[in-house]
Amino acid sequence: MINSHPVEVKLESLEFVKANPFEQRFKLNINIKNSQSKKLYVRTLDYKVLLNGIEISTGEEPIWQDIPAFSTQQFDIVVSTNIWGELKPIVNSIKDTREVNYYFTGNLMTGSLLNQRISYVRHSGTLTPDQLPMKKIQRLQKLAPTLNF
Repeated sequence: MINSHPVEVKLESLEFVKANPFEQRFKLNINIKNSQSKKLYVRTLDYKVLLNGIEISTGEEPIWQDIPAFSTQQFDIVVSTNIWGELKPIVNSIKDTREVNYYFTGNLMTGSLLNQRISYVRHSGTLTPDQLPMKKIQRLQKLAPTLNF
């Protein structure tokens, strides 16, 4: 059943947890806003994240949390990917404009096992320097020439 009350899901920030040529780990800070007059039982989030049009992650995250009525809760999702070859245009964009465009999409499964609801999630925006791990990005830029980046 499609959820008639929109649930707002927003990517608040992105953090590099680890970055090397073989694996990049990001922490996605996600806010889920319950604008309903009753608590919202969040089960799972299927998601896809693109930075400047490059898919950095897709997956399913079990959440299993209650969000009280008229409140917002933050969730952190750690994703692991290998986009080293794709990272150069993202880093160049940060260097040039000091921001990155993102697109976050997915399905949020809510409700009990017998009364399931799905909310379609689509959110896009721009991550600014205060939302990006600038020190780690600068370290990547220094490391880049030695790794044909």
